[in-house]
Amino acid sequence: MMEVSAPGRRRGSRNYTQEFREMVVAQANDPARSIADVAQEHGLNANMVAKWRRERSPAQSTALLPAPESFLPVQIAPSSKQQPAITVERGAVRVRFEGTPDLDVLRVVLASLRDAQ
Repeated sequence: MMEVSAPGRRRGSRNYTQEFREMVVAQANDPARSIADVAQEHGLNANMVAKWRRERSPAQSTALLPAPESFLPVQIAPSSKQQPAITVERGAVRVRFEGTPDLDVLRVVLASLRDAQ
């Protein structure tokens, strides 16, 4: 499971090969797994696995990141000259307002339609 090598460390400390570290980092980069799960599986401290992830070269780290979002140019077509319209129906009565109706007139019409039935 663990490969111990790499000279230059204190006696008794664990040294892991670069291949082992890369394998652990690849597992920790899996979105379905947590760093703690990967660390526990290999008998490692989660902080060490997180440090190994941070130490990856920028080229390797950015290869795993999604492409940055970018804006696309958008052209908005000019609005048509058609005025907005509101149609109110109640039973057989239909009232259509062209353009922006006066709110007082709209209230009167709605009240009249409500009272008509």
